Amino acid sequence: MEEGRPVREAVQRIAFEMQEAGATKWQAIRVLKELEQFQGNEQQLRKRAFEAMEKLNPGAAGTFISFERMKVFTSKEKRERFDRGNIIKSLLRETKVSRAVAEKIGSEVEDRIKDLKIEYLNTPLIREMVSSKLLEYGHEPVHREYSRIGMPVFEVGKRLEAWRFDNPEIMREYAWLSLITGRAREMHFDSLIHIFYPEDFATKIFCAPKFFEGEVEDMAVSAKELDNICSVPSTAAAWNFSLADAGATEKKSGAAASAEKIFSLTKGRRVAELALFADFGWKEKSHLKKKAVQTANRLIGGASDSFSYCVSVDSRYQLKLLGSAPQEKITAMNNSRSRVVLYDWVVAVGNNSGLLHLVGINLEKIAQTAGDEKGFFSLLEEVTETISSLSAHKRQLLSKRNYIEKWAAEETSTGVCLAGLLRASRALSQDNPSKAAEGIIAGLQKEGFMVMEMPEHESRHIFEIIGEKGATQEMLLGHVGQKARNNYGFAYAVSSLKDAEALLGDVPCVEVVPQAPPEKRAGKDIVALD
Repeated sequence: MEEGRPVREAVQRIAFEMQEAGATKWQAIRVLKELEQFQGNEQQLRKRAFEAMEKLNPGAAGTFISFERMKVFTSKEKRERFDRGNIIKSLLRETKVSRAVAEKIGSEVEDRIKDLKIEYLNTPLIREMVSSKLLEYGHEPVHREYSRIGMPVFEVGKRLEAWRFDNPEIMREYAWLSLITGRAREMHFDSLIHIFYPEDFATKIFCAPKFFEGEVEDMAVSAKELDNICSVPSTAAAWNFSLADAGATEKKSGAAASAEKIFSLTKGRRVAELALFADFGWKEKSHLKKKAVQTANRLIGGASDSFSYCVSVDSRYQLKLLGSAPQEKITAMNNSRSRVVLYDWVVAVGNNSGLLHLVGINLEKIAQTAGDEKGFFSLLEEVTETISSLSAHKRQLLSKRNYIEKWAAEETSTGVCLAGLLRASRALSQDNPSKAAEGIIAGLQKEGFMVMEMPEHESRHIFEIIGEKGATQEMLLGHVGQKARNNYGFAYAVSSLKDAEALLGDVPCVEVVPQAPPEKRAGKDIVALD
């Protein structure tokens, strides 16, 4: 870890804010000297700085701590410093008030916020305060232009009690205001963690697998019913066995063609597992294995708008059942030790009744914030405890919903997907990052989480982390213990079925990403997909 760099930057920010709060340069230097001897993350540094300044200049200390309360939870799901200039800009953009009026209101709202102890200062609350000032100064027509149209929290709660309420925008705001509060909300907006689908926190699980049976129409109805309580489309377990049982013919017609059309009317493109073995929920269909393998080979070679196919085996040698080398990427999962399921874009290993919810952890940001190894694991422990509390709260909320079956609230697991594992591990131990990675993964697994890698496209989009999949794969295959690696949801990239067979015995999941023929590469590098 770049020893001390994040800490020095935090101390510099604190010194600037101290002087901005009214402390003299001499007082700020006194506080800085005390902080030089203190070990801790930025939050702990700020607490110590406040305590030190309170002895020197109580007024400046009070103003300094008020700056913390003046951080705004924005609609971009980031926590940013309050800036009254944003009020002025929005008034001038959305209304016809003069700049003088806009500046006066902006200044008065800022002073009011400084006086109040607001735990959750968000943009709708600021808009309410501005709207109140517009009425106070007799600008009722402007108030109507500037007002926000929404729904009372009480009304949302009553609707949830009666039945499912599917209004993502309102439910998202309701979650941040009333359900996901305190440290969990701060961590999300500070990009230490990412809570996926907060709008579904009180109403849905993340995803679940199901083996669908019956006629194609019946399977589609079952899928739609399950989708109603899932944030992403449910995974069709052993889909080739379902189709074989429903009468899929050798040509792509019959049940397979009907399924393609009918399932296009459900929630969206879903993962369909093509099992090359007979076990779990479809073990009673073992007599259909030959037909199911034929169905899998037909499906995996064709395009589909309704399904994203993956292959599942309980012996790496079953990959030989695939008739020919894949032309496109294939994800293959090893079920010989634990049940491995692909949910949308994450690989879940272990108890697979489903994922209660999914939380991303920004390990790179934790490493930067903490400053050293002790601080890193202390902050990671706080993150872990926060996610555990969040899971317990979600289970409690779902248990109250009469449309949520008991298994969904009680038997599903919490998934955590890791972003920045490689860089965090290198920061903790340049000499042996594999061991550092094992410590992180194993520690989270001991807490009962399903631990998985956050794919590169999600890491980049959510945390602005540029993934290094190849280097991460090399690290995991280095000295990470077998137990931790077997239960870590990472898709290892290989270029052929032969390579997949060789590796699949040691890992839970591989992606076969075929190399394009030389004439098709046109001199360009082929990049492995997430």
